[in-house]
Amino acid sequence: MSDSLPPLPPLKTDPKHGYFPWWPEDGDNWVHPQDVAVARSVIPSSRVWRREGIEPATPEDYVVMRYGSVQIRVRRTLWRELRSEGFEVGDMVEVRPRGMTNEPHTGHVRDVLWNEHEGRIEYFLLGVEGTPFEHAYTAQDLRHTEAPRPQEEFRIEPSGDEGDFELLDP
Repeated sequence: MSDSLPPLPPLKTDPKHGYFPWWPEDGDNWVHPQDVAVARSVIPSSRVWRREGIEPATPEDYVVMRYGSVQIRVRRTLWRELRSEGFEVGDMVEVRPRGMTNEPHTGHVRDVLWNEHEGRIEYFLLGVEGTPFEHAYTAQDLRHTEAPRPQEEFRIEPSGDEGDFELLDP
């Protein structure tokens, strides 16, 4: 019988979600040099970012941050971490009517923002026809859905008739 225990597996730390309400004081050193311009255009803000994990192609320990199609690489720094509610920029969602509180819609999440005053994450949608909805929704207002798939075309043809039918004169 051995007194040593097997090593514990590493803790899964990513993905995590949060936002950058300020630009860190240490200049641009915390941002990958190729991503500084993009980072400066989107930080600080209330956008809720998804931290993907360590960038494998860089010698430094940069982590990949993603907000929809925007991606930046940063060193671990102070940010406000939030609990994920399961919705990301680009997700297709359906707005729940919730007792006629909401008008039902289907669309894509276009923005995920932290509302400091309300202390909650808010979601802004883009309708399937491309029109942005101005109303802010909470996670309780939404549910994931899938885009409708085109159905295969099929034809039903009569069977057993070998062409022996009569035409009727009008």
